[in-house]
Parts: sequence; structure tokens; C-alpha cells
Amino acid sequence: MQHSIDCLSCMLSQAVKSAKNHIPDEEERKKLIRGIIADMASLDESVTSPYIAGRIQAALRKAMNDPDPYVQDKKYYNEEMLKLEDDLFKIRDSYENPFAAGIKLAASGNIIDFAPGYDLSREKVMEIIDQTLAMDIPRDVLLSFQKDLKNASTFLYLGDNAGEIVFDKIFIATIKNYYPELEIYFATRGKPILNDVTEEDAYIIGMDKFARIINNGTAIPGTDLSVCSSDFRKVFADSDVIISKGQGNFETLYGSGHKNIYYLFLCKCSHFMEMLGARQNDLMFIKE
Repeated sequence: MQHSIDCLSCMLSQAVKSAKNHIPDEEERKKLIRGIIADMASLDESVTSPYIAGRIQAALRKAMNDPDPYVQDKKYYNEEMLKLEDDLFKIRDSYENPFAAGIKLAASGNIIDFAPGYDLSREKVMEIIDQTLAMDIPRDVLLSFQKDLKNASTFLYLGDNAGEIVFDKIFIATIKNYYPELEIYFATRGKPILNDVTEEDAYIIGMDKFARIINNGTAIPGTDLSVCSSDFRKVFADSDVIISKGQGNFETLYGSGHKNIYYLFLCKCSHFMEMLGARQNDLMFIKE
């Protein structure tokens, strides 16, 4: 999906905020931001926003001399969300349709995203869980997804953020309960980028109990197949059904022509609210 002007201004604003927070010298900050602006201006119009974000974050990490500035934040949210795991399973099991509840819980976890600058208190997370559980899932998409899983041998789940993956784990465990013979892969980013999930995060929260953990070989907050590793692209191509979790994965894959992908996320920015006719934090479950 081609980037929009709204995305450019948002990413640049985030870069300026990060520079102010982590680079004390004003002249160094100006030099960094001017370089980022020049790089953004040089990119082809067809590139996706996550691809641009990856380049911006690489410049920030180099200037900060820190390969993983969000490592402590990721650790914190993984630990905090793991404290909710037993409650999340109980919530799922309390519903007449635990499968649909698993989808909603996974979607609610998408609120754990540092980029939009949301309040990420425990109270806010619980509020979003309650709101999302009260939302409807498109029945036709749900039935199509269940039918595709029934006929599938392999299933690929594209992860998004640390902390959020605890909610993904609930959903993947649910899928495993309903389709025990299904071979499940969970894909992370290849290298640290923002608060996006890495293989280390996935193992920390115990995702390996329900899925084989792989990475896509990139430090981009999305799944840009043009730069993903050949090993990942093979798993992607061979998967019968794919869940693309989060806006970053949606931005890099939607419109790519792959008909076996289901997109699951909360609509968190004005650009996508306008594009999809949604309100902020609406549950989106879409099949292309």
C-alpha cells in the first residue's frame, strides 16, 4: 500500500519527538532530522509507510548508538500482559463462542503500540478489552476464516507488537484447540524495530507452546515481502491461511493480491479511519 502524506507527517513528528527525548544536543538533533527529511524526499512514491519508518528508525538508532531503544519497554509490557493471561483465558471461555472471543481478544491487544502515543495504562488496556469484546465481527469473514482453517494444513500468524503477543497467544491456543492437526507458524520481525515483536519476545511469553516461531528477516514494522528473507517468503507462500495482525502488516500486504490473508487490527489513525469508514479503535477483521 502506497504511503500517504498523512503518514509522512506522522512519521516525521514521531522522529522529532524521539530526537528530543534521546539526543541532548540541539545541533545534532537538527542534523539528524534534516537527514531524515532528505531521505524521505528521495524515496519512490510507491514505498510503504512501514518501509519508510524502518529507515527513520535505523537513523535514530544510529544517532542514539542504541540497537534496541525499546528493549525495556517491550520487557515491561510482555511481563504486564502475562499477568493477565489467566484472566484472558477465563474471559474467552466465558463466552458462548470462544473462537469469536479469541479473535476479539487478539484484536484488543493491538492497542499496545507505542507509535500512536496512546495511554497504555493497565486501566486503558482493560477498557479496550471490554470495548472490543462488545463489538461485532463480520459474520461472513468469520465463517470464511473457519472454513479456510478447516481445509488448511498450514497457518501463518504475522505478529505485531510486544505485550500484544500475549493476546495473540490466547487466539492461537484457541485455533489449536479447534484445529489440532493444523501446523502453525508465528512470525516476528527479524531485528528490533520500535516495540515490534522479536523472536526473543515470542519465546519469553511462551508462544512456542502453540506455534513454530520464525522471523521475517527485516527491521521494518510490517511485512514487506520485497525485503523479507527467502526462508520467510517460502513459509509465507506455502501457508494455506494467514492472519496479518496490526496496521503495519496491513499497510505492507493489503492490495498485494494474496487471497488467503485475513487482516486483524484496531483502527488507530485518522488515515485508516477515513479509508475504512471506521471510528478510532474499531475492530477490523477483513479478508481481501
